[in-house]
Amino acid sequence: MIFPEEKRVRMACAKMLVDPSNARSYDMLLTGCRSIGRNLIRFYHIIPPTSERMVYKTYDGSGMISFDRTIAECCKNGKTIESMITYHRVRDVKKVRLAILYDDSNSMTAWWRKQAQMQDIDESEAPQTYAKIACLSMMEGLGKDIDINFWKFGSQSHGPFNMSSNMYREIIRCNGSGGTRLDLALESLIEHKWYHRPGMKIVMILTDGIPEAGHSAYSEDVLINMKTLGLIKNLMRNKIHVIYIQMLTDESRKFKKSGGYTLLEFGNEIQQMGCEYITVNSKASLMRTLFEGLNTINKI
Repeated sequence: MIFPEEKRVRMACAKMLVDPSNARSYDMLLTGCRSIGRNLIRFYHIIPPTSERMVYKTYDGSGMISFDRTIAECCKNGKTIESMITYHRVRDVKKVRLAILYDDSNSMTAWWRKQAQMQDIDESEAPQTYAKIACLSMMEGLGKDIDINFWKFGSQSHGPFNMSSNMYREIIRCNGSGGTRLDLALESLIEHKWYHRPGMKIVMILTDGIPEAGHSAYSEDVLINMKTLGLIKNLMRNKIHVIYIQMLTDESRKFKKSGGYTLLEFGNEIQQMGCEYITVNSKASLMRTLFEGLNTINKI
């Protein structure tokens, strides 16, 4: 645990799931996530990428004189003060658009683990609680500098959500909604023409499973596996940077096949396609992992 307040923040998140109208817990949750997010941004030095360009203008007492352009202008209009051309460098901050695709499948919850695996864990220790706080910390830390859209997927996909459409509330209320239909979230992202917007575009996928319907039907799951891989390839062809974060915190599910892949096999397939593939082996490291993944924008 990096931050002393992290446990209190997780407990506040768990209370919000039981009572969404709890204003005190909501304030504690957002205040804690804001602190965590800003500290991690400073630690990883995440800044929007920039590009440089030259600006040429008539001499006004500033800038460096461009001899080539000044000579050409003098030949054209004569030797006047208006013919002197100067230049200076301008650094533009690139617009960054981030789409977060969040796994709201049953396996992320505490109640599913009690039913399916006989694990009696508190809601504050459930994988989804760590995932929610990681997402909220990123949004609180980067929301002013990066345009963020949010999708959640279980047996269906819901989104996009943003700051003006109750994005935080949608994250907090997640409590398992069936299978792992990542393909539907990717389809929704493409249908909304998200990748046509200007700027650098990053898709961050956070999941603890393999894309599947949740019915344990081999043929159905294989189709969903292949459809998901095809949609990710489509995004990459459109010059979208894909960060695939896979939670490997559950040993009992690490080598279980859904369709044609285990968790590790599907992750390797993603990596071979050229995506940024990151594994999370402990829930406590999830928060840092999201920021580490986003730190790749500084290298692009």
